[in-house]
Amino acid sequence: MWAAPRPSRGALLIAVVVVGLALSGPGANAVAQNGQSPQNAVLDSDAAENAAIQAEASQLRARYHADPASLLASGQAALSAGRNDATVALFLRRGWAGRLSGLLERYGAMLSRVDSSTVALAAAGIQHYAKQLHTRLMQDGPDRLITISLQAQRLIAYDRGRVVVDTLVTTGRPALATDIGAMHVTRKDSPWTMQSPWPKGSPEWYPDTPVRMVLWFTDNGEGLHDASWQPDATLGPGSQSGPYASHGCVHVPLAAVTTLFQWAPVGTPVVVYPGDGSAAVSQVAQQTVDASGNPLSGVRGD
Repeated sequence: MWAAPRPSRGALLIAVVVVGLALSGPGANAVAQNGQSPQNAVLDSDAAENAAIQAEASQLRARYHADPASLLASGQAALSAGRNDATVALFLRRGWAGRLSGLLERYGAMLSRVDSSTVALAAAGIQHYAKQLHTRLMQDGPDRLITISLQAQRLIAYDRGRVVVDTLVTTGRPALATDIGAMHVTRKDSPWTMQSPWPKGSPEWYPDTPVRMVLWFTDNGEGLHDASWQPDATLGPGSQSGPYASHGCVHVPLAAVTTLFQWAPVGTPVVVYPGDGSAAVSQVAQQTVDASGNPLSGVRGD
């Protein structure tokens, strides 16, 4: 749908850090204080998790005995969801994300096996760690968080793990794609008139366009705003390549952006991620902002 940008230096750094995070457990300090070696603690933890996964695999084999295709589909869906949550967590630099992402991928690699027992075990492991990733993201993520999946063209806002907004959106067109990475609300304006940063005669020029409210999340012209000229029915997957695609902003239904405007203070994290279900390291490598959330791309608007 759009050309993946070259990995930024910040993205490559995150990808390297993922490997290190995957080698360490979040409870190592507590284990040391209890007098138990980290190695033994990891073995004990692994044994308990492996037993839980084996038990779930047995249940899955019984449940999907006559329908292996559905078992495979459930594993694939959980793998995609887990990878997307892992991507958001890595962008937010959560220390546990690398380990859980690595474990998710370990079971994901088994999903393509032919024998049903291995597929059931893979699906069970994937579901186990995908659930952990989502739970940890909701519990250990920012109190208020806005996520935007480019693949799904979907915005979800969380307040301490509770969904306050869940809506389809439209992001930037391929030539002016919305930036990828961890950003934040920098300011809010209501009302606002969008003014083209491109001169008249440019293929990207547009006339002055009023909007009711906008939450800016970069300093180069990207924001969440209503778009009265776009029918709500045209929002959603694929719309970033359609006739209503933006110049980098995110078009949000008026009711949803009104809630966001009232709910999200300046500083609220905004994470834009590919959301294509690929491995988290691959998604993170598409980052187009630096470590501080400043875009590496050019000017945006509308």
